[in-house]
Amino acid sequence: MRKFAARLLIVLMAWCSVPPSAWAAILEYDTVPITRDLRQWQPAHDGTVSLNGPWELYWHRLMEPSDLAGAATEAALTVSIPAQWEAYAIHGQPLSNEGYATYRTTFLLSGETAAQPLGLYINNIASAYRLWINGAPMGGIGTVGTDRASMVPRSYPNVYFYVPRPGVNEIVIQVSNYAQRTGGIWENIEMGDAEQIASMHKHRVMVWMLLTGCLLVMTVFSIFLYMFRRKEIAALWFGLICLAICIRSSLLGESYVYVLFPGLSWEWGVKLEYVSEIMTILGLAAFVNKQYPQDALLRLFPLFAGALAGFGALVLATPARVFTQFMVPYIIVLLLPVFLYVLYVYVRAALRRRIGSRSNMIGFFGFFTTVLHEILYYTGYVSFGGLVSFGLLFFLLTQLLNLSFVYTRAVTQSERLSAVLSQVIESQEETIRQRTSSLQALNVQLEQVNQELSRIENVRSTLLAEVHHDLSTPITAIKGFSKAMQTSVIKAEDAPLYAGRIYERSLLLEKLIDNVIELSQLKTGEIQFQFEEMPLWPFLRQLCVRYAAEASAQGIMLSWEESHRSQPETSSSSLSGELRVVMDGFRFERVFANLIANAVKYTPREGVIRIWTQFEPGESADSGQVTIHVADTGIGIPESELPHIFKRRYRVPGIHQVSTGSGLGLAICSEIVARHQGTIGATSTPGEGSDFFIMLPVKIGEVAANRHPQGGAHGHEYSHH
Repeated sequence: MRKFAARLLIVLMAWCSVPPSAWAAILEYDTVPITRDLRQWQPAHDGTVSLNGPWELYWHRLMEPSDLAGAATEAALTVSIPAQWEAYAIHGQPLSNEGYATYRTTFLLSGETAAQPLGLYINNIASAYRLWINGAPMGGIGTVGTDRASMVPRSYPNVYFYVPRPGVNEIVIQVSNYAQRTGGIWENIEMGDAEQIASMHKHRVMVWMLLTGCLLVMTVFSIFLYMFRRKEIAALWFGLICLAICIRSSLLGESYVYVLFPGLSWEWGVKLEYVSEIMTILGLAAFVNKQYPQDALLRLFPLFAGALAGFGALVLATPARVFTQFMVPYIIVLLLPVFLYVLYVYVRAALRRRIGSRSNMIGFFGFFTTVLHEILYYTGYVSFGGLVSFGLLFFLLTQLLNLSFVYTRAVTQSERLSAVLSQVIESQEETIRQRTSSLQALNVQLEQVNQELSRIENVRSTLLAEVHHDLSTPITAIKGFSKAMQTSVIKAEDAPLYAGRIYERSLLLEKLIDNVIELSQLKTGEIQFQFEEMPLWPFLRQLCVRYAAEASAQGIMLSWEESHRSQPETSSSSLSGELRVVMDGFRFERVFANLIANAVKYTPREGVIRIWTQFEPGESADSGQVTIHVADTGIGIPESELPHIFKRRYRVPGIHQVSTGSGLGLAICSEIVARHQGTIGATSTPGEGSDFFIMLPVKIGEVAANRHPQGGAHGHEYSHH
């Protein structure tokens, strides 16, 4: 094991000692400007695109779009990104990572793509930049300068929105770096639809905030565990590890800490990043020593602590441009030896079959892999980083696995002791038996209540995720349009159009919220139904009269046909009484109104909506089943889509959808009908119409004396053209 660790350390030292410029291609002058053709790119279908090149690079020149219009192309390098400046060369000589330059790229867009706002997602650029799109200044991060005194470093991801133009589009970026070892555009620049970019930025921020939140929770948990049990020194060190990685995670990735605390300077942000990493390394060494003291080499810890404290003092005492130059020695001399030592202790403990050592070894190996990836990222060999925090979460899972194992052993011990206790209880008086029986009954009741609470909580959790999914699209659209109007990306003459779109999405959002709340209450059983027995046909006739005006306003005839109230073999003459159903009239009207509204939406003018019923006798003479039909002469639904139309948010492909619909109406109808012990379905023929039917259990009762019996062989129409 020691030989393997030594060989691995030698290989990593050799790898890190080679500068990344040695692995990069030497790019010479190119006098032919290249415009990237993106006319076939469709953001809505193809997603985002990386603007990796080609880019024109004007070294040691800060030029604006007006200056570039007449610039000689032979003064520029043709390069690709992401890459540090030292990966480029002029006449075979690599550039320095300290300096300043201007990047320019052009690309072609189709008229269809240029008809909607686009967005740029710019990751970290070292260490300050200014941005122009199509000649318009879009801002930037930090202050670009030509020397160390004139520039102000600042680096975190940001998004920009703009209205493109058909044909040639131009992006110009001024970059300067005199603050750290890395210089230039060394991470991807992504372009996409404005809504896509805004959503991507929001999701990335949410992921990193969730990550830091989980780490913070683990920190608090570990510290409390130590406070309640002072013998758990390992828990204290583990909490410090989580806290350090939490601080580092807030400074990496989306770097949202700079947005939350705009007064935090970039210089101190980098210092915190390094110091938190040093605390993580020191905490790991102390944690593994406390976790497996029999397998640790305790005499090495003071050496690690002294060396890490010395480098931490260097970080705090010098600016970033100084201590970042020691990245490779820091990795080789401090970071890698500590991690190899921790891995050695875990492997040694696993070979000796210590409790939880195997899962710890696997978890730490995964964590160590992400650390190696981070080393390659900061030394310029890979284009993305920030995986250390996720690796630590994987390591945390192994700790939770160990905790579960300890808990399982405790539960097993408890069960064994319970069996012994049961034998003791059985030997006691009958009173104890009775009390034990009562306690068991109460325990069963508590388990049933707990299962019901778990079911409701699962439903709520699922609905919460669905609500987030449903609301994110209109909210993102509103934010995108509002941001575009606020930043003047949208021209003044186009503002009313986008304001109208914002209003439309606000109405959709309001209706969606109402429907989601109602659907969630139906699923969790929070809505109390007021069931009562009532005659069916008078109720349906009343509903037809009530909603006839809605159909008539659209030029559609709504017809209530009593002639279809029974099947041919069950004529109205053989039906001695009236059909009575047990229902909540208010909720059932909600179903009826939704079916009528859908029929009106998808039925052209001069169409017909027919309401009729069918009765099927049951096993007893006074019961049966009634089928209520709502049939229209609309556009119809393909047969293959019928099994899916009652699913939430389902849209029939190829059919124009009404923009004000929430997509939850039929799902709500299905839930209400199910509470009535009934079923809902549909049949349809494309181009001829659809027939939605509801089947309910009914009883045959006597006709009330104060109401005329329903009958007649003719239909009654309650609206007309």
